[in-house]
This record gives sequence, C-alpha cells and structure tokens, in this order.
Amino acid sequence: MRKRLCTLLLGMGLLLVGVVPVSADQGHEMVMPVSMGTVAYEQPMKSDMKITLDGKVMPLDESYLIGDSLFVPYRAFAEGLGFEVSYDADRQMVTVHKGSKTVKLMIGSSEADVDGTKVTMVGPAQLINSSTFVHSRFLAEVFGVVVQYDAATRTVNLVSDSGQAIGKTYYINIEGFAFSNADLTVEAGSTVVFTNKDNVKHNAVADDGSFKIPLLGAGESGSITLDQPGVYTYYCEPHKDFMKGKITVK
Repeated sequence: MRKRLCTLLLGMGLLLVGVVPVSADQGHEMVMPVSMGTVAYEQPMKSDMKITLDGKVMPLDESYLIGDSLFVPYRAFAEGLGFEVSYDADRQMVTVHKGSKTVKLMIGSSEADVDGTKVTMVGPAQLINSSTFVHSRFLAEVFGVVVQYDAATRTVNLVSDSGQAIGKTYYINIEGFAFSNADLTVEAGSTVVFTNKDNVKHNAVADDGSFKIPLLGAGESGSITLDQPGVYTYYCEPHKDFMKGKITVK
C-alpha cells in the first residue's frame, strides 16, 4: 500500500513539473518533456473598413483587423473576385483557383502554396467565430488584383481587369536593406509584389516614373502590374544611394 502511494505521489509530481512517464524498452520507465506553452495571437478587432471592387462595395458580412492587417471571410471575398474556392475540413485547408493559378492556405500557417511555390504571408489564415478568414491583400495581389488604400475614407479599393488574362505573380522581398531578385525577368502582364521584411520603411520607385510603391512598414506589401515590355530600373526612395533593382519585361 505504501509503495503504491509513493508511486502515485511521484507520478503527480512529474505531471506538475511538465513531464509524463512513458514506456521504454526493457520494461523501464523514462520521462519525456511536455510542452506547456501556447502560441500567442493578436486579438482580432472588428473592422469598419469598406472594400470596393472596381468602384463597387463588396457585400462582406464582416472583416477584422489583426494588428495592421485586414482579414476577410475567404469564401465571400474570393467568390466576389470571381475565384473558385473550396475548403477541406479534415486538413483545414483553403484552396482558391482562377485560370492557371492555384493558391492553398492552411489554417494557422503563415506559408501559402502558390502553384507549388511556398510563399510567406503577413499572417496565417485563421478561424474567427467558427468562420475562416484570410489576409485580404495577399489573396488579392497574388491573383494580380491591385490593392489601394484610402486612409481618409478607410476604404480598401481593389482594381481588376476582368477582360485581361491573369499573368504570373513574382515576389521581391526587401530585407537587410536590399531587394531580393534585384535583377528580375518577367512576362508582360505579370504582377510583382514587394514585401518589406525590415523594421524600417522602404519603397520602390521606377527611375522613369512608371511606378511607385508607397513606403511600406514592416510586413507590409505593395504590388505593380507591368504590361509593357522594357527594362525598368528602380530604387528605394529613402535609401536610393545603395538600394536599387531592375525588372526586365519581355
């Protein structure tokens, strides 16, 4: 009886310090650590922002701000943009498709699969009040939709061209005061997404004035669509002496 009581007390002590006994070879017991930590997420805040597509308000029931990022219900948002959507409940995976492009998002993961290429997003797709919400800018820009924000009216304006085939999407990260893919070649009609991964603001400005990405804070993105063949050299306005790049459009 005393031996059983000691064993019980020992087991309770192991649980309190975060370890549990598991069976090992040869009938002995060993202890394995148990992770007691939890992942902290910023609290979603209901947003009053409007979202328009080509000048018309999109009928979304609700949207949320998580940090500085706007999250929207994936199905209503994607279908409103003319995309095909599906949801695999067992894998908790959202699939969005249009034309030759397919994007897969896993709930809780900040990595998206874009036509087989892993792309890091600002924030993961996630469940809010039992509904799946996704990062609005990422999902729009990856399909070539131009995203503009009017701070005065708190309106996100999406600009598409339904008559134009969607081109490829390329990504340039701004990190360590440098542009990744600083010498990039793309096809006409392609979209290039710039994402700032530094803790200071950067942008991208074409030398010929053909495009200007606004100053981006940490984690923010901006995109351009290049329809005309040519060579576009660009620079970061605050750091123009050493931050430069080139995009060749064929």
